[in-house]
Amino acid sequence: MTKRLLIIAGELSGDRYGALLARQIRAIASVHIIAIGGPMLQAHADEFIDDVTAQSAVGLFERVSGRSAIRRMLNRLNHYLDHSSIDQAVIIDFPHTHFDVAKILSKHQIPIDTYITPNFWIWKDLKKARRIADYSRKIITIVPPEYALYQPISKNALYLGHPIIDICPPSLPRICGPYLNDGTHNPIRIGLFPGSRQAELNLLLRPMLKCAAALARRSSRFAFIIAVPRPEFAGCITSEIRREGVSNVTVCTDGAAQIMSQIDGVICATGTMTLEVILNRLPLVILGALAPLTYFIARHVLRLPMPYAGLPNIIAQRVIAPEFIQYDIRPDRVADALITQLTPDEFDRTQVRYNEFIELIQSGNGLVTSRVAAEIIRE
Repeated sequence: MTKRLLIIAGELSGDRYGALLARQIRAIASVHIIAIGGPMLQAHADEFIDDVTAQSAVGLFERVSGRSAIRRMLNRLNHYLDHSSIDQAVIIDFPHTHFDVAKILSKHQIPIDTYITPNFWIWKDLKKARRIADYSRKIITIVPPEYALYQPISKNALYLGHPIIDICPPSLPRICGPYLNDGTHNPIRIGLFPGSRQAELNLLLRPMLKCAAALARRSSRFAFIIAVPRPEFAGCITSEIRREGVSNVTVCTDGAAQIMSQIDGVICATGTMTLEVILNRLPLVILGALAPLTYFIARHVLRLPMPYAGLPNIIAQRVIAPEFIQYDIRPDRVADALITQLTPDEFDRTQVRYNEFIELIQSGNGLVTSRVAAEIIRE
């Protein structure tokens, strides 16, 4: 009998990994896939329950404002499970909602595998990690610090390496491209990646455009390409470009991956896209922000450790790419950092750091991470 598998992803990055996982599972087994996720996972599903990937939160009030969409999704999931059987479920990441989903699945006695845990590993939150370990048949981790948190508390915790390697294999080391004072008039093309969620755009798009304006003041050689993560965001991005008065900006609706070969450096939000930039070996500066009250509570009330915000720096626990967070996002300082990244000496040092980081997130055995994950889940 064909297994009925439910795959749940709450963010666009998880949606990509879920789609890849679904494709790999189909390659090795007969399976009927039901999904909650985004457009990519929907394309690989036999049945699709809901899409909440555009509502993913980055702060307290963003989470509250997106709660109606989450509540709708949970109600639809509950209703579906009341009338349809599921043999197994996989939850991919889904911070803030992972436990709500698991509670519904457990109520219906559905075995749960966790593939890519929420970011509790960043804060070393052992209490929440134990909750995941209690109901997860398997915990498949993708970065060393994540595995380090779960391995002591679950005999079923595994480390496979990061599936981003399957999606974006590392390119060969680059040579330094155009830079200021290189004796040419060649354009220096900068990619602007403000994030995949509406909340990220609200917080980072305007500061990112101000950084672009600061670069443009340094030289007319700078040109900019903004990657639009979802088609529905194109209108607000275009309006913000007009508002900020930044010239020489192209808006690309084909996604960030399509413009990697066209650019010489990147200013990027803190999340998964930073890993793709590194795999493409492009000079990178990272920007990160939370809603002001959320940041204040995290920093001054909860006193959460926040040594790094960019995902590569968090994984490596050292600076792989320079980052500017919250009130430190000052356009001239960001411009200085990117211009430095583009110079030959710093470019070469960056390539060495990138080599070390790529080795850190690879599986180590040369196997395709998502294929191994699919085989483990199929078992």
